[in-house]
Amino acid sequence: PEAGFNVEGFARALEAPGEKKVVLFNFPNNPTGYTPVEAEMDALVAALEKAAAAGKHVLVILDDAYFGLVFREGIGKESLFPRLASLHENLLVCKVDGATKEDYVWGFRVGFITFAGKGAGEKALSALADKAAGAVRGSISNDSHLAQSLLLTLYNDPEYAGEKQRAFELVKSRFDAVNAELAAHPEYRERFVPLPYNSGYFMCVKVACGDAEAVRQKLLNKYDTGVIALGDLVRVAYSSLPVALIPRLFANLYAACGEV
Repeated sequence: PEAGFNVEGFARALEAPGEKKVVLFNFPNNPTGYTPVEAEMDALVAALEKAAAAGKHVLVILDDAYFGLVFREGIGKESLFPRLASLHENLLVCKVDGATKEDYVWGFRVGFITFAGKGAGEKALSALADKAAGAVRGSISNDSHLAQSLLLTLYNDPEYAGEKQRAFELVKSRFDAVNAELAAHPEYRERFVPLPYNSGYFMCVKVACGDAEAVRQKLLNKYDTGVIALGDLVRVAYSSLPVALIPRLFANLYAACGEV
């Protein structure tokens, strides 16, 4: 797979002035649908270790909401959490994940937070847990008790693994259909270019006209097609689209780009 993460730029940002650094990794990424290849994962860990050894105090937040949704070989399939948990005394890791995307229960909004750090004792970790609990209580109050109860039932069901695999294969079939459609229409690159993508629920294209919002409105008003506009990027949620409709989606996008 082609690499697409700017590891050198990331390392420079870590080495820039400032004793404290906060890093947020979201893999698979929303909105781009990119997860670093294995060599990039190794380079990210090495850059963090180098910065910590140089005296930087680094907090790494791992947003693993889309964990496991990797569709190609050579992509990092595991969270960075175990590799960073005891990497260096100057590095603290906060892993944030949950069932909403990973277990295909959209709308449940049930999440988990895990802290780790080399040399961090029970007292320090308990203080972090208390602060996190206070922040949750003071903002969203709590997760849905119904959703939590349903998930506990799900996790204890013997058919859980098989159902999850079937859902994975369904999303992967839509990912494969996107790849095939874009490969079959090289002319699409005249009006939009896909950003690197290899995982997750989404992918992005950069529109040649530069005005993604105008393209979004054209798609919605004329072609009855909904997307998200982000500057000059259009985010496509192929995960929720039946395979049979994927060709029409990109044909509509191509047409709308040509009319803006």
